[in-house]
Amino acid sequence: MTARRMPKRSTILAIVVLSLVGLAVSGVTFQRYAAVWMRSPPRMPGCVLHARRSLGHEELVSPSVAHKAPNGETVYLRKSEARAVLCMDTVSPQQGEHLAAALAETEPELRALELLKVLRDQVSRDPSADREALAVYLIASGAMRALPELPETKAAIEELQLLNACRFSMRTPCPTRPPIPLLVWIAGVPSALGLLFGIGVGVAALVMRVQARRRKPVADAPANDEPANDEPSA
Repeated sequence: MTARRMPKRSTILAIVVLSLVGLAVSGVTFQRYAAVWMRSPPRMPGCVLHARRSLGHEELVSPSVAHKAPNGETVYLRKSEARAVLCMDTVSPQQGEHLAAALAETEPELRALELLKVLRDQVSRDPSADREALAVYLIASGAMRALPELPETKAAIEELQLLNACRFSMRTPCPTRPPIPLLVWIAGVPSALGLLFGIGVGVAALVMRVQARRRKPVADAPANDEPANDEPSA
């Protein structure tokens, strides 16, 4: 029986190299896409989550805690609102002032709109502002939960959630998020298959070589010497 012919080493090496290059191109392309559209939410201080919970319940007391607003004026907040602003100050003092001005609004429609505008208009889209963006979202969304269900407040909540979903990789879908670049699939899938093929051929060649070495001692063993015929004596 003739041995099965295997691809040349140079062919296998070329397939493996091209596959690795294709996977590298696919990986870099996906990383650039994910850095813009699929960033992970940063970790938040514990006070942000506490502020979100406390703002979700309406506080039936008059505002009494003074805080500075962006225009230099002084606004008065309830205790839960003031704690939320102080917490925001530890993340971004500038956004803390904007939140203070928004939380000072008492009309539900205007309050929802001003909270939305802090995230939409005041926080940069740059990844360096991700921490303050998530903090603003958590505090603003907590405050919006205590508002009455009106068309204006509902629309503001939906837009706020959409802004957060399109900034980070969240369960909420983002309709404006572009699909994964086609180059990721074009370069990645064939390259992965090519790499698997190259590895498979290499493993098969190694197995055949081991089997050949095991058979070699048997094939090369010297044949048994035939007994010599004694010459009859004269």
